[in-house]
Amino acid sequence: MQNPPVFRTHDAASRPVVAIQHPDDVFETLFQSIQGGEQHVRPPLELRPDSPFLTFIEVGYALRACLEDKSRRDYLVQRLRPHVSAIIGTLPAGLQPQGMLPRVPAPPGFRPLEQIGDAEVRAWLVEDGGLIYGELQRHELDNYFDAIAAVIRPGGVMVDLGSGLGKVVMSAALAFPFQRCIGVELIGYRHAMAAQRLHNLLALAGKALAALPSPLTPETPLRLPFGGEANGSHLLDLASRIAFIEADMFRVDVRGASLVFMYSTCFGPLMDALGDKLAREMQEGALVSTTTYPLTHPAFKLLCSYPAGTLAWTNVMLYQRAGPLENVVTTAATTYEPDPAAWEERLRQEFAAMDDRVLK
Repeated sequence: MQNPPVFRTHDAASRPVVAIQHPDDVFETLFQSIQGGEQHVRPPLELRPDSPFLTFIEVGYALRACLEDKSRRDYLVQRLRPHVSAIIGTLPAGLQPQGMLPRVPAPPGFRPLEQIGDAEVRAWLVEDGGLIYGELQRHELDNYFDAIAAVIRPGGVMVDLGSGLGKVVMSAALAFPFQRCIGVELIGYRHAMAAQRLHNLLALAGKALAALPSPLTPETPLRLPFGGEANGSHLLDLASRIAFIEADMFRVDVRGASLVFMYSTCFGPLMDALGDKLAREMQEGALVSTTTYPLTHPAFKLLCSYPAGTLAWTNVMLYQRAGPLENVVTTAATTYEPDPAAWEERLRQEFAAMDDRVLK
């Protein structure tokens, strides 16, 4: 990992693939096909009795009611202020117009905020942060692959916790000789979109491979986009090498993973619990990468760290699971605590801006 590459600072213009002449053309066609997921429309959660998000919706409705009623905003600030460490930004994303709370009236029986405890409010804020969607742009993901290429070995399993629309999983399966790449996503619509994008990718791969002047065989030597060596089965077996699971990342065992990827920018309040989970489940030598927030569990050794504005828009860290867990001394939990007074001042400014927009 010495002599880091010179990182790209923006997405280059896509190279038009006008004809499939070489496996490199197949790779480029497939990489281009899985860009742009950050622009997708985010549908609201479904308000139905069996929804796994029913409690989230109920608490969200109670918070939103206080936001919309100016006379209750002081009470809203009072309830949110003890939990600023769990809020991404200033006003929780779920309470903003683009949030995922349903836009239909609350059903009978939903509690007002006065009947909802502080523990439920904090849990709602943590879950709300996890619903925020973001992904690395292509040049950032290319930078990331350049940075980790030297420590990726043939075989192994890559797992993306919070895989969204599947861009990182599908890109990693193309870029590296992983035996399997798995995405874990809790939000149903995102999982469904990832599955559809994989279906589209496989259909496009079939057409691109069929267009090659010389048929690709399982034994055909391939040079992978980020420097590794493979053979034709790398592309021919894509369908068996990529999988998406709709599940809570805390309930998926990652003991077989050689690399766990987390776009963890919205996972701040979860990082200690994630570190503990990964320390218990991962094998010595396995790798973990995070964004924005460090992994502070002592079972992980930092291999490299890239400041915001170099590899990506935010910090990116790569760790290795090191040493038997019984020899690790657990440190105190990490806190992510912004200044509550500064947060409240920003929030009240947002209230005023919201009211100005309504008047206009």
